[in-house]
Amino acid sequence: MKPPPQSPPAAAPESREELALKSKTASLEMELAHKNYLLQQGFEKFIGAAEKLQQTINRLNREVDEKNRALEENKAYLSNILESLEIGVLVTDLEGHITSVNRTGQALLAAASDALTGRHVNEVLGEALLPAAGATAPRVGEPIAFQRSGGEVLQFQISATPMQGEQDEPLGYIFNVQDVTQLKKLEEQTERQNRFTAMGEMAANIAHEIRNPLGSIELFASLVKKGLNEENEGTTLLNHISSNVGSMNHIISNLLAYTKPRPVSPQRVDLHALLREGVEMSRFMAKQHRVEMRTGLDAEHSLVMGDPEQLKQVLNNLVMNAVQAMPEGGELTVTTRSLTIGDPRALARFGMEPSAEAADPEFVEVAVRDTGCGIPKDIQRKIFDPFFTTKARGTGLGLAIVHHIIESHRATIDIESRPDEGTEIVMTYPVIKE
Repeated sequence: MKPPPQSPPAAAPESREELALKSKTASLEMELAHKNYLLQQGFEKFIGAAEKLQQTINRLNREVDEKNRALEENKAYLSNILESLEIGVLVTDLEGHITSVNRTGQALLAAASDALTGRHVNEVLGEALLPAAGATAPRVGEPIAFQRSGGEVLQFQISATPMQGEQDEPLGYIFNVQDVTQLKKLEEQTERQNRFTAMGEMAANIAHEIRNPLGSIELFASLVKKGLNEENEGTTLLNHISSNVGSMNHIISNLLAYTKPRPVSPQRVDLHALLREGVEMSRFMAKQHRVEMRTGLDAEHSLVMGDPEQLKQVLNNLVMNAVQAMPEGGELTVTTRSLTIGDPRALARFGMEPSAEAADPEFVEVAVRDTGCGIPKDIQRKIFDPFFTTKARGTGLGLAIVHHIIESHRATIDIESRPDEGTEIVMTYPVIKE
């Protein structure tokens, strides 16, 4: 028989210190659990706040990106506008040093942006547009002459505007550069034509008034000579009178030819053939004056509509003037070259307009160049005026008639000359295709 199970020994009663320790431990555990709860709540709030902050940052970043993109688009848009302008734009700082230049400005000045940036606007344009550092207003006015690197001289009309910041503080200047070369030529042609018309009417009336008494003088002189023998002194004097009357009559005939020119009888003319013939006919006369004539007829197309007799007269007058400009001898060169013109302002001189459907019109350029004394700048604009001459003897009608004939052929004539370096007369004709 098994013995009955024994009960575990009774636990010893807890002491007061142990009970106090358990109570304190339980209290600490409850406090720690509460602090953990509070910490967890705070951490969750921190995570929520961080997420909201991140969302705000992301939204702000998107707004900044959109504004930057809009700013870049506006910048590109304004840049495209600036680059598309048909006038040159030069931006400078307050001292006048160029900070930027658009595409048209680079083309007008025949220089790249890198070669212009940093240079002073006075140096680039060759004009004292900013007379002093910090000037309140640049000096602008009449068009200025600008010589490009290739020697071509253009007329620039320049306007300037002070550039200011958001608080109206001065930042620099904006210079607008417009090529008015063709416009000035058109204005000069119009002014010359108006002057020619008025002078022509007056000259024609005077020529008729003078020619009548000249005819009477010639008649009376011939009648008096009939009663005298050839050895008489009076006959010699009458011969002088008749000779001078003839010279005066020739001058009046030229004057009437200018004021009432023969109408153009246009036909197909090969300029190369006409120039070769004219040069050969003038070669002997030029040689007598120690002038050597050369040709360089390189134009691809030389067929034009014109009056061959009048075009020959143009060449003869130009050759004669060139030879007279070289009293010590020299070289006279006649050249041609082909070119196309698309600039509306240049085409306006020929009464043409550009066409989007057709190619740019073709022209042949004829240049007569001498190595003579040249023409001073201040009188170059006058050489085509009637009665203007620098010669001791001359009517001043030769080049005026040349100019009139060229205009009647719907062509253009220009002059380039420098003292002691020679003169070049350039005529440009519209060509016709065979």
